[in-house]
Order: sequence, then structure tokens, then C-alpha cells
Amino acid sequence: MKPIMPCDTNLENGVLGALIQFPEVYPDIRDYITTDDVFYQDKAKLLWRKIKSMLHKKEYIDLTTISASLKDEEIAQGLTHVYIVDCTMSAGVSGSTGAYVKKLYEKYLMRRVVEETSQIQTSAINSGEDTYDCIVNAHTLFSELIELNPTKEKETIDSLLTDAVQDIQNKDVNLVKTGYESIDKFAGGLTRGEITIIGGRPGHGKTTMMVNMLASLIGKGYKVALFNRELPNIEVIKKLICLESQKLSYSLIRQGIHSQDSLQQIETVREIIKNKYNEEKFLMFDNIRDFAKTSAEVKRFKPDVIMDDYIQLVSPDAHILERRLQLERLVNDYKWLAKQMKCSVILASQLNRAIESRNKNGRPQLSDLAESGAIEQVAENVFFVYYDYKINGEDGKGKNIITFVAKKVRYGETGESDMGYNGDKCKIFDNYDEFINSIKVKDIKLEDRKKETLSADEIPF
Repeated sequence: MKPIMPCDTNLENGVLGALIQFPEVYPDIRDYITTDDVFYQDKAKLLWRKIKSMLHKKEYIDLTTISASLKDEEIAQGLTHVYIVDCTMSAGVSGSTGAYVKKLYEKYLMRRVVEETSQIQTSAINSGEDTYDCIVNAHTLFSELIELNPTKEKETIDSLLTDAVQDIQNKDVNLVKTGYESIDKFAGGLTRGEITIIGGRPGHGKTTMMVNMLASLIGKGYKVALFNRELPNIEVIKKLICLESQKLSYSLIRQGIHSQDSLQQIETVREIIKNKYNEEKFLMFDNIRDFAKTSAEVKRFKPDVIMDDYIQLVSPDAHILERRLQLERLVNDYKWLAKQMKCSVILASQLNRAIESRNKNGRPQLSDLAESGAIEQVAENVFFVYYDYKINGEDGKGKNIITFVAKKVRYGETGESDMGYNGDKCKIFDNYDEFINSIKVKDIKLEDRKKETLSADEIPF
């Protein structure tokens, strides 16, 4: 049995009649009529569109002018002179229009609730529907309804000035510092509510960069949610074990080669990781492939930073056929989540192969972002990780230097930074000198430092 939908035709007619008699009330009600569907009657929708069109054209509005503009197809759908007269008769005084339209909007919201709950009910009854998917979808639908709130206070110049001054005074609160001077110098840090893309080709240290930023952010007291779509959670933990110990070899751990000393090191660093990366500060997931589930987990955890290690692996929206548009939608969804949760979002993105076909001195470009050049339009920051040695060998910068490229910084400066790199320890240093100091090499000349390298076999990706 089809449910009876909440509506009030008298309210609809009263609002439309008030617009005909008092066109000056239009600015007071337009925020509530965000869609034609606020009206339940088809003829009311037609009349609303006609009135709105005439107002935008600055045409004179009264009973006579509207009736004279009626078309045959509109009359056939019920928009008649008699109906327009009925609307004007239902109108109250101009001061009552605001109350009318609020009640009208509430009826619309209740219809949306009926429609959405009906959809949820159908999904729940469908035996083929995943239980968790059903719950997440229900949560998402009602979250969207809650956001449909036109009654929030309008922003005035005075209120905006107050907010701006507070933002300036509390800049450190609104900025998330990565802890790397080589990164933070470009934009001062990562702004809450904004998107940062980190792109790189396979083997150029993109994942290692993400893990190091994670460790630094946690160490600075930020709450971080990490979505692993490329690596299993256990592999991230292995990288953290190597990173935090600075003695263990990632390549040997992956191969299962352990000495008694390395086993002792693992036990030592185990307690460090348990305390530093506890569930109050850090959560990670490797079994989530769609954005609805991602957003649900984020809202529960309320992080300062969201990290996604491979956005191209998010399940596509079946309603959007073109992959480029799918990714654009995903990044826009992440931006909406960042603003809603007041957090910073870091998304790792694959680069296409064009970079490998350019000359040896080529750097990643915005056009190299795989599958979607539109990604860079949405993101506030686009950074690249570039491993010159992988392209140029010994003729390049050296095995232990990785280049951080700030290609787009909306509120800062672009540029490059050379950072120290020890792939086997899963460690990225703020600069090359820090790497040299870490291996306690002090007696080599500065010009020879770039030749002081680890074995190529010791640097896994």
C-alpha cells in the first residue's frame, strides 16, 4: 500500500498567492524553496517556476499578467486562471509568508523522510543486500537530510569579519603541521577543511612518504584515520616497526629473515608502537572500498587528518560511467567531509606513465595525475614525490635523496625540496644531511655525500 505523503495544499496556495500579491517577500522565502519538489502539486510547481521567471526578468506581477502568460500546455496541467485566483484568496498578510513557507518546507522534508525510509526498507528486505552497506546507506541518507537546513543564520559582513579575525589569531589551530620543514614551508602546513594530493609513480616512495607523515602527525598529537586500499594493514605495521626502530630492515622482515637481535628489536619497538599508535589517536582500515563506509568511519572517529593511500582503488560510482568524473566526484566528496569534520585530508594518487617518457630531467606535472586532471582543480594542494635515482641512476641525485615537489599550493608557494631517503628503514628525513647524520658518516666531503649510498638491493618499494 502506497503511503500517504505529507503535504498541505492550502499552504502551497497561500505561499504562491502571497508572492503574487506581495512580490517583495520573494527574498525572504527563496532560501526555503531550494527545489520545485518543495511543492507537492504539479500545478503549484508550474506556478512557482512562472513567478520566479517573471521576477528574475523584473516583469510586473499580478493576477492579470500571470493569467495572460499562461500557455496551453500549462492550462492542460491544471495551471488555470481559476487556480491562480484560489491562490490569491489563500494568501494572508505579507508578514505571515515567512511562517507559511517554513511550514511548507517542513512538509517537504517529511516527504523526503518517507521516501528515504522506504528505500532503506526495500534494501533491508532484499536478502542480497549487505547488512553493513544497508546501515551505512541509511546513515548517509539521513545525514544528507540533516544538512537540508535553510534556517541557519545568514552570514553578515560583521560575522564574517569576526570569523576572519579569529581565524588569523588561531592560525596554528586551523593549520595541521606535518612536522617536516621541507613540506610545511610551502603552505605553512595543511589547512583544515582542505584537500592535499600526494602523487607519485610506483617505486618513487609515495607510500613511504605517507607512512612517515602519519608517524610525524601522530607524534605531534593529531588524531589520524588511514584508509589502506593498496597495502594491507599488516604491511603498514611492518613499515612502522622499521621506521620506529631505525635498525630493522624492511626487506629482511618481508623475507622472514630474523636474527636474535632483530627479534629483540621487534619486541622493543612493539611497546613503542602500542603506546604511540593507540586507538584514541590512530585508526586504519584496509577493507573499505567505497566512500559511504569511509565517511561513516571518519564521523565516528573524528580525526584531525584523514589519509587515503590510493584513491584510484575506491569503488566507482555505478551511476557515473566516465572514470575521470568518478574520481572528481570522489575528491569533491572528500572535500565535503573535510569541511564538515574540520579536518585535513591527504589523498595519495597514482601518476600515469607520461613522466617516464619525458626527458631525464623531467618532473611530475599536474597533467600526470592518473585518470583525472580534474583532481588538481578540486584540491588546494598537489604535491609529488619524485625519486631521481630510479630515472637517472648514478648520474642523478643519489640513492638516498628523494625530491618533494610542491606543484600547486593554493595559499602558499610552489617549489621543490630534496629530502633524505632510506628505503630499507622506511624513513624519510627532512633533508639529506639528516640522513648522513643518521648513519653516522662524518668524515666524507660534502660533494661526496651523494655517493655514500646503500646498496640498491636494500631499498625496496
